Amino acid sequence: MDRYLYSPAMGRLSQKPALSLPPRGTLPKPEPDDPLDYYYRPLTAPLYRARLRLALRLLGGDRFESLLEVGYGSGILLPELARRAGRVAAIDIHPGREAVEAALEGLEVQVDLRDASLFDIPYPADEFEALICLSVLEHLTDLDAALSELARVVRPGGVAVIGFPVRNPITDNLFRALGYDPRKIHPSSHGDIIAAARSSRSLELQLCAHIPPVWPRALSAYVACRLGVCEAPGPRTS
Repeated sequence: MDRYLYSPAMGRLSQKPALSLPPRGTLPKPEPDDPLDYYYRPLTAPLYRARLRLALRLLGGDRFESLLEVGYGSGILLPELARRAGRVAAIDIHPGREAVEAALEGLEVQVDLRDASLFDIPYPADEFEALICLSVLEHLTDLDAALSELARVVRPGGVAVIGFPVRNPITDNLFRALGYDPRKIHPSSHGDIIAAARSSRSLELQLCAHIPPVWPRALSAYVACRLGVCEAPGPRTS
């Protein structure tokens, strides 16, 4: 049994989810710091693709009626999400929305892209059955408000998957090697985000997993969590 991806209430999750990325050069880099290239470089591709597979495993194998991606970046995950949902929407704030739209049209992927902040998602309450938000929350400090807004647009009983890097000396040095100050770009740690999810009144932390799974979480590289949207706000337990 994979003890990292199992919960008695949910049963076994998909162990090897399909992940098909567009050919290299198909998608645009919406801004210079976008990590698009890392998905195709030999040294970084295994980790960056593993992040996506981890999130998809937690999302589960069901086909959703509607799904929202928060922080779509280059759109690297949108073709795969479009295969898993009848309607897909995505939000982000960067200057490359039109270029991403054109690239997705060339791939025959239909997605409603909008320029919008995570703190002000331009959809009504309970609009989506599922949501995915990867490598966004670590950049924020008001985690309670962010998680509340994510929960608002997912209907009760729906699922939200969030992912974020682990903060430890290994990942700190990795980001420094890439030219970033880890505390400036990631003011919130993985522990901060998990604690905020556990204390949320509108979300239930169902399951967390990390990669590599054979390492302790504190020494791993990336964490993803599956959150259930509550029927009514109530206190969460740790």
